[in-house]
Amino acid sequence: MIQSAFLQKIGYEAASITFDQLPDLLRKMAYTFPFENRSVVGKHAYALDQEGLKHHLLEGSRGGLCYDLNPLLYYVLKEAGLAVQLVQGTVYNKEAEKWALDGTHVAIVLQHHHERYLIDAGFGVNLPLQPVPFTGEWVEAPSLRFRVNAEETEKGTHLLQLDRGAGAETGYAFTLKEVGEDTLVQLRHEIYENEASPFNKRPLASKLTPTGRVIVTEDHVTIHEQDEVSKKPLSQPFEEYVQKLLP
Repeated sequence: MIQSAFLQKIGYEAASITFDQLPDLLRKMAYTFPFENRSVVGKHAYALDQEGLKHHLLEGSRGGLCYDLNPLLYYVLKEAGLAVQLVQGTVYNKEAEKWALDGTHVAIVLQHHHERYLIDAGFGVNLPLQPVPFTGEWVEAPSLRFRVNAEETEKGTHLLQLDRGAGAETGYAFTLKEVGEDTLVQLRHEIYENEASPFNKRPLASKLTPTGRVIVTEDHVTIHEQDEVSKKPLSQPFEEYVQKLLP
């Protein structure tokens, strides 16, 4: 069973998972698994089904990208009896003012008491840390807030929007069509092989902490600790530093 192994990994003490407990679970997950691309850079092959992700993430002491972290959480929530499905999206690159690689984001839609919510544990350090309702209302996270907007674009029917204090910006567009393992495999192939992928060039890792976040490249580590930011040269191999981020 994946649920018990997952809860033990993140240090979650309750024996079961309910909707009301999801914010606590999502925080603990974010503080456990770094968003990182070692498997992409190394072109590691592993199954993206429940057993493959359990072995890779829970037993293999690794973090991952959206197609690792959100499907892992999906399998856990499904085993817990929650009504969840995986959905596909396309990230918007604000700096370049264009859509990123088509269809290379995956998230979770949850149905609870006839209401839909978006759950995302794999959007870098931009994590809501709670279910985001489809009502359009903003939910607060540390240093930013999130909402889901029903808006038709060439990339989907809904938007996840962020507000860092300067107004709403698009995080990604998505559809409500349920996707499965075959889509995850295709998505991962694009991220591994497509020249436009931002994740197959050099090592990257990031992780939320209870007081901020850590961002690691192959030569620097940047630590955001409440209002303080420090950037230092990486004094040890990238692989060793990322392993330190894992419990």
